[in-house]
Amino acid sequence: MTGYQVFRNTLIIVITLALTYLFIRSLNVWIVLVVAILVASALRPPIMRLREWGVPQSLAILIVYGGVTLLTVTLLIAVLPPVINQVVSYIQNDNRLADRLITAHYWVERFLSQSTGSDVRLGIEPEAIRTAVHDVVETIRVTAPSLITNIFNFAGDFIIMIIIGIYWVTSRERAAAFLIELLPLGRQVQAQAILDEIETGLGGYVRGIVLVSLMVGILCFVALVLLHIPNAATLSFVYGLSTAIPIIGGFVGVVLATALAVLSSPSEALVVLVVTVIIQQIENYILSPRIMAKNADFDEILVIVFIAAGFTLNGVTGALIAVPVAGTMAILLKHLVFEPRKGKVSPSKVEGGILIADEPAPPPPQEQGAPGGGYR
Repeated sequence: MTGYQVFRNTLIIVITLALTYLFIRSLNVWIVLVVAILVASALRPPIMRLREWGVPQSLAILIVYGGVTLLTVTLLIAVLPPVINQVVSYIQNDNRLADRLITAHYWVERFLSQSTGSDVRLGIEPEAIRTAVHDVVETIRVTAPSLITNIFNFAGDFIIMIIIGIYWVTSRERAAAFLIELLPLGRQVQAQAILDEIETGLGGYVRGIVLVSLMVGILCFVALVLLHIPNAATLSFVYGLSTAIPIIGGFVGVVLATALAVLSSPSEALVVLVVTVIIQQIENYILSPRIMAKNADFDEILVIVFIAAGFTLNGVTGALIAVPVAGTMAILLKHLVFEPRKGKVSPSKVEGGILIADEPAPPPPQEQGAPGGGYR
């Protein structure tokens, strides 16, 4: 190996490591960009529909994005204050929270004893509950400033996401045309097909998640209102939002909604548990199979792996975008690896009528003396 080759290989390794370091350091920016493109892909069809109706593009974008922003802010204003007030009151008086949990503990033991006909004890001492509550409240008090900072950071990311999404919608055609023109002529049709399939898949996936979450939240809200459960809007919002996380979201929503209801009343928490479990079954076996069909065609084990990796990298946001990112990679593999490989095999018929795929047989060697066959 020459000195030039050593220098070139070393330079390639250093540049690769530097780019990897920059990517990791700016991971949050890339995640915001991916979320912005996901939202833009989901909102592009209604924007294009408004344009077909004669609405100018700028006005169509303003109507769609403005409506989404207004709906989001309205929901947050409607559901967050009750939770914030309740959390603040418990932080200021952790004994009140401990009394609530101890009462719930005794209620559960009594309910289980009456249901089973035998004395049931959970084995948790009241003092242990008070100590645990005190430790948790102290932790919240210490981390409250950073929590407020995270809230402001989330608001800033949300604004940046809206801005990036608007720019993506307005410049998507030019950006796609520019990227496609960089490729050889023989690859441009394939590249256009890949871009269209990725955008269609991403948009459909996001719209499916939003629709399922919305329907689940509305079902939960109606059921809790009919059963006269306090804070029905907050509990339904928490449950519906958790459902957006694939596979594990329904279980997380049941736990969170029930835990919040316990703070008000154990009997109300039992009602919330039953309602959310029933709705989860409806979501698992009726809503999701119909709405999310073919939007994320992965084995459930792979989906769990993707979600775990995304959650490890960037929490809930990473878990939400893990499946779309994996879906994009699957589309790229299909077009760039699997389909070209299929073109290199030819079917052959064996005894029994079974078709199998074999590598095409090499052409027979030309006899000496044939044209192009070499010397006689």
